[in-house]
Amino acid sequence: MNMKRLTFAMMFLCTYAIADNEIYIDQIGAGSDISIKQDGSGNKVGGSTSDTTKFILDGDNMDFNAKLIGGSNNLIGSVFGSSIVDIDINGSTNNLFFDVDKDNVFDASGGDYLIDITGGNNDLDFDFSSSDTATDVDFDFVLDGDFNAADINIDASNLTFNLDVVGDNNNFLYNANGYDNHYFKLTGIGSYRDIEVNQESTLQSDSLEIDYNGSGTSTTAATICISQSDTGLNTDCSGN
Repeated sequence: MNMKRLTFAMMFLCTYAIADNEIYIDQIGAGSDISIKQDGSGNKVGGSTSDTTKFILDGDNMDFNAKLIGGSNNLIGSVFGSSIVDIDINGSTNNLFFDVDKDNVFDASGGDYLIDITGGNNDLDFDFSSSDTATDVDFDFVLDGDFNAADINIDASNLTFNLDVVGDNNNFLYNANGYDNHYFKLTGIGSYRDIEVNQESTLQSDSLEIDYNGSGTSTTAATICISQSDTGLNTDCSGN
């Protein structure tokens, strides 16, 4: 039997399907402590990217922890407020679509975010804020496995982002925007990678470190592309 454990004081809805487990949460309020664990395949936290049944956490000083074990699971949701978010994915072919006030509805703030993915063929799409309102963000991402893809967009000042990668054939795109002070550190081991990093700000105070060990071949490249701009203008590795 798949197990789910939720620890928080609010109204929630859990729906049990015949084959898969689903959890939907819509909570408002500060200081919440929420823990979720799902074990098995085909489970879901939230709904789909095209409907309104995502899980929504709205409030400051929240502590959210989610652990999904197994394959073909989905975690789709939104956070509003400054929180501690810890997401642990262990398995393959999982989808994680997660954002923090990406449309800047409530003037996004900061927080601590940790995402740990172990397994292959997983897909992460993470968006944080817009319109240069967020500040003081600490983001740590650990990726261990092959053929994973990650698309990360963060708009914040005073951003520290640490990424650790182990595995082959991983695809990673990172875009950082905001007024100033973006720090990005990438440590990786693996071949046939495709990594693109774009950092732009208006106050000329971005920095990054990359330490990567791996190779490609004449038919399958191992690429790392870095683009930085201190003018606040859009820039990317295409040269535009």
